[in-house]
Amino acid sequence: MKKIITILIVFALALTTLSACGQEIDDGPVETAPAGPQEETADGGDGPAAEDPGSAENPDVIVPPVPGLSYDPHDEGFVEDNGIGYIWNQLSDEMKTDTAEIMNAIKNVQLSCSLTYGIADDQSNDFATFIYNSCIDYPYIGTSFAFIDSDGDGTRDRVTIPYNYDVATTEEVAMGFTAELNAKLDEIIAGIPDGLDDWHRALYLHDYLVFHTDYSEDARLPFTAYGAIVEGKATCQGYSDALHLLLARAGFECTYVIGYSHDDSAKHKWNYVKLDDGQWYIIDPTWSDPSGKEDPDYICYDYFMIDDETILLDHLAKFDGLYHDAPVATSMERCYHKVMGYWCENYDEAAASIKEQAKNCVANGTIYIYLRFPDWDTAKSVRDTLADKNSDGYLKNIFKEVNEEIGSDLDGFEIYPGSKYTSPNTIIINFRE
Repeated sequence: MKKIITILIVFALALTTLSACGQEIDDGPVETAPAGPQEETADGGDGPAAEDPGSAENPDVIVPPVPGLSYDPHDEGFVEDNGIGYIWNQLSDEMKTDTAEIMNAIKNVQLSCSLTYGIADDQSNDFATFIYNSCIDYPYIGTSFAFIDSDGDGTRDRVTIPYNYDVATTEEVAMGFTAELNAKLDEIIAGIPDGLDDWHRALYLHDYLVFHTDYSEDARLPFTAYGAIVEGKATCQGYSDALHLLLARAGFECTYVIGYSHDDSAKHKWNYVKLDDGQWYIIDPTWSDPSGKEDPDYICYDYFMIDDETILLDHLAKFDGLYHDAPVATSMERCYHKVMGYWCENYDEAAASIKEQAKNCVANGTIYIYLRFPDWDTAKSVRDTLADKNSDGYLKNIFKEVNEEIGSDLDGFEIYPGSKYTSPNTIIINFRE
């Protein structure tokens, strides 16, 4: 059993770059995030194409495997492993070559590798962040990448690769995390009921993740899909990476995005998925499982299949990567509330939806009623009416009508406003019979 060397010889710049939710590219979590690593850069691209074999100018020249290696450094299997096809298809030929070399080295737990084209000095931080975020199926990766300019020409053409040595003590142990993660992913995917359409298949995976994961750093690998899927404890990065792999393994075109959530002190990670209508939609699985909730069976669906405009009501920013652009989501047609019939334009529609949902809750033994509105003003107006004891639209009066109609005993309730567990344009009612 080959021991992983835990002392890295840093020949050049040692980098600390951000992924999301407080996880920086070193070997542990931090409280705040440095500025810039995932933010859109001034040039917005990959830099000029190199005039080397395998570049866009020489598409027929294939970079051969490095002699003596036990694996092919240009094998593209890692793209499927990590579900990064959407990103991969946007990379330049030179970037694909360098990415393949380092990703295959990581997949095979190598301590370093050479890069055919190399990374400019001013892009090494961005490249480290890009690689770290691409290692979704390799949870043993560490964060302190070191890039080396071996010939002094201003291009860093060799990289020392970090690993999470607290848990990945040998190559076999490191690869074991991936094997365990993949076995659990296969088990979950196999559990998807037959006959579901795209939307309901994605919902099944989303709900499985929320029901089986708690937001916590109290795990061996809480910043990874392994933490969420295997250990059941993760941060937003773990939630997002887990959902990404579940969707990818289930055959969806999907990707991730990094931005800011409530504030700009730490970055946040969420997901994009393309459905069978050809539209991209957003899912934020972390915010589907809000911290502080009293009921472990509660799911907030406000961030399931929404568009960019909606998520930016309470998320501060969404970033493109240096080497690829994030998808654009413009449709709300498949958002949870529209598909389920919980979208309301006014109070009358809201009252009718409450009655119908209340009857279903009594029949099914559930306790949550979901409402979504086109804007905050409408949502606030309806909520104020429902909460006003002197109003004919008082929620208790609606429940009284339901009780008289079906013989139930709905009484106590709590209305969750836009600031608790929900997005600004939604209302959630928790009642008990």
